Amino acid sequence: MKEIIMYTTSTCPHCKTAKEYLNSKGFHYIEKNASVDPVARNEMAAKKLMGVPSFVIGDETIVGFDRQKIEALLDYTVEACPKCGQRARVPKGKGTVRITCKQCQNTFTLKTKTM
Repeated sequence: MKEIIMYTTSTCPHCKTAKEYLNSKGFHYIEKNASVDPVARNEMAAKKLMGVPSFVIGDETIVGFDRQKIEALLDYTVEACPKCGQRARVPKGKGTVRITCKQCQNTFTLKTKTM
């Protein structure tokens, strides 16, 4: 499953909104704050990323907060167990999948979204 790396700065309001969105959707991400981390600044410069928030998902980059592009690049969704609400990553484009919740052991099926 693809990793999300998000480049931010401490004072960027759009970065805060993007983090809130990713957290609300259950997407795990790695935050690299360019205002306090010189390595993150150098990585952004090497990738020619000129704004924040910037995202690296797999081999693709997004500059700016675009929900549709982020979700389109991910190869999974995060779905909640209907019994306990525990979230789990579910791969896209696999048809109907059977899932067993790690927390409550409830088994349920989902029709996966297309990629």
